[in-house]
Amino acid sequence: MEPRIQTIRAFNRVVTERLGALQDRYLSRDRPLSLDRVLWEIGDDGIEVRELRSRLGLDSGYASRQLRALEQEGLVVVTPSEHDSRVRRATLTPAGRAELAVLNRLSDDLVDTILDPLTERQRDELVAAAATVRRLFTASEITITTVDPASDAARSAVDAYRRTLDDRFDGGFHPERSLPTADDALRPPYGRFLLATLKDRPVGCVGVTTADDPAAAAIRRLWVSPELRGLGLGRRLLDAAEDAAASLGASVVRLETNRSLTEAIGLYRAAGYDEVVPFNDEPYAHHWFAKQLTGGGTETPPGRVGFIGLGIMGLPMARRLVHSGVPLTVWNRTPKTDDELVSAGTRTAATVPELFAGCDTVFVMLRDAAAVDQVLRGAPGGLAHLVAGRTIANMGTLSPEYAKALADEVESAGGHYVEAPVSGSRRPAEDGNLVAMVAGRPDVVRRVVPLLDPMCARVTTCGPVPSGITMKLAVNVFLIALVTGLAEAFHFADRHGLDPRLLRDILDAGQMSSPISRVKTAKLVAGDLTAQAAISDVHTNSELIVDAAVSAGAAVPLSDLCRALYADAVRRGDGALDMVGILRTIAAGQRTIAAGQPDRSRPEG
Repeated sequence: MEPRIQTIRAFNRVVTERLGALQDRYLSRDRPLSLDRVLWEIGDDGIEVRELRSRLGLDSGYASRQLRALEQEGLVVVTPSEHDSRVRRATLTPAGRAELAVLNRLSDDLVDTILDPLTERQRDELVAAAATVRRLFTASEITITTVDPASDAARSAVDAYRRTLDDRFDGGFHPERSLPTADDALRPPYGRFLLATLKDRPVGCVGVTTADDPAAAAIRRLWVSPELRGLGLGRRLLDAAEDAAASLGASVVRLETNRSLTEAIGLYRAAGYDEVVPFNDEPYAHHWFAKQLTGGGTETPPGRVGFIGLGIMGLPMARRLVHSGVPLTVWNRTPKTDDELVSAGTRTAATVPELFAGCDTVFVMLRDAAAVDQVLRGAPGGLAHLVAGRTIANMGTLSPEYAKALADEVESAGGHYVEAPVSGSRRPAEDGNLVAMVAGRPDVVRRVVPLLDPMCARVTTCGPVPSGITMKLAVNVFLIALVTGLAEAFHFADRHGLDPRLLRDILDAGQMSSPISRVKTAKLVAGDLTAQAAISDVHTNSELIVDAAVSAGAAVPLSDLCRALYADAVRRGDGALDMVGILRTIAAGQRTIAAGQPDRSRPEG
């Protein structure tokens, strides 16, 4: 933990200095940041004092002193609530509202001075990093404690849980029709009720009971507030429920769920739950899951990990692995030295057999099947000699047929195979925001998933091989069409003499905006064709999509068109450019038409 602690402390020092938090007169006003923060929290709508204390983590005495100071300035008044005279409420005076407007303007100006010296790419990077920091800081403030299931906070969480089910289930949710769970079943010695809170506000819950079977604990009422989804709280609650089940003496945990709760189903599968035959008569259930708490259900990830392929994506992924504390050995087809990996103690193997000999799990992030063949089958003794007793986790994009054959070959040689292709490009790889689509045997997937967490914002289990690869190709159908359409939109605007910056601003402000569109529009405006996802790789992916579509009898007319377009770009020598560089091929086609060649975009006759 020490390197992480020092990194965050250094971050805190830079931020507090850069934002002026150390100054007695914050934003050149006559008060420190702490008082301005109270003004911001009160806002135009006012706030109950107890809610103010909770939001800012202030004790009663300190909050009272802060409010008195603002009252003395004539900016705030504290009065009894009109709904309950025992509750005090803070509101801004007209002078306070005017001061808040000034603070907002000055704060915007301060942020502008931070962003202005940066390039467009750096601005996007800083904004994305700030969003990540805010998300993770919020996650770190959430606490999980055992409470009585009849407490007001527990009741509030269960009511929210039921409202969520009512919104999500076809035909709604009627508690009286569901199998009941009495409060006593969720109290010791039979059970536990766990409540997640953020600043004293319930944001999640889960119950565990062994009342029906001392050996098999039932997990009940798992709920996460929608505003906090994506912070890993569901996994934390599930882990806490498993720990509680083990403390109650259970060796198995079981749960059931409705087919509409797709996120929950993905969570259970990623957490090592196996789908089983129905074990109760819950009328709202479509899936039943179980997990062993002893033996094969709780393996820890292997300690010795290898990583092959330090390209555009592989290098930042390896960095995130090693910075998370995973002992890592790396190998690249072209010898590559990286200061970050070296300083973190990463070992570089001289050969592929040397890497495999020292590792239990090996991640493979290679460009295509030819590269995989060269690396895994080109070593002395061939693939069988390398993989026996080891787990191969392929993260590259291959054809489904090749992936299935490779998995069968690895398993036949006494190894284990998982595929975990990822959606994302270099920047999400740097930020740990990739999305992994995992497939393989459930017991092997369970061992590999914890190693994916440092690299990925989300890990989804898709089923047996090659469902992960096939899902990745489905994702890429949309991605390639989206970015190609974006490039064509900018070409269209350019030919009409429109300002590309205005086009970017309009797209970023509308419903079509997304993280990928914002990154790519910034590159198009800046003329930055540095590869995050290279044209040559997009061409390879489009070939895989069309081939897989043919084998399945699926129609993919847009993908077929993109395959031809990116093939033209590669022939033009643009293969190393970022995929937004397809704009050059589109524009070249326009110039060909303007020179009098047939316009193939229009039907003849």
